[in-house]
Amino acid sequence: MHGVIEDHFHGEDIEHHLEKAPDWKPYYEAVEPFLATTEAPILIESAVAWWHEEDHMGFSGTLDMVATMGDGTVALVDWKTSYKEKPDYQLADYKRQLGAYAMAAEQLYQQSIDEAWCVIACYDPENKEVEPSLQLVHLDGFELISQQRIMRDTVQRYFAAHYPGGKAFSLTEDRG
Repeated sequence: MHGVIEDHFHGEDIEHHLEKAPDWKPYYEAVEPFLATTEAPILIESAVAWWHEEDHMGFSGTLDMVATMGDGTVALVDWKTSYKEKPDYQLADYKRQLGAYAMAAEQLYQQSIDEAWCVIACYDPENKEVEPSLQLVHLDGFELISQQRIMRDTVQRYFAAHYPGGKAFSLTEDRG
């Protein structure tokens, strides 16, 4: 799915790709309306890392996309697939991930993020009677900052529980 969307933004022949992998066509069709609202990608499938120098803690990952949207805002976008729409109580991890990646993109690439979207293409290939659907999870600037704080707290608790003294360390080789 990520590859097909990436190819979409690079001007590739999507129909040719979907002919080779027809199982992905319903998922792609589900996200097409969202793709139409995206003006231009800024970052696609980009490695990110966030580091807090004072607390010696951080994390890394790969964000799916940062893009300028049709209304001029800059959005972080995370692509997901699912057999069905997720209930609200299952979306907390997705929201925290959006906060984390926005924090990292802002630090690593000096890219300001106005909003974030978790774009979930829903389709059950075993139930052909149900049409593909799109579930959108949107975080405005205020909600994004809130999720960033939650993620920072999560990282602090992780480091406190798993690292001696609650701080990351590195090993070096003495060549003496």
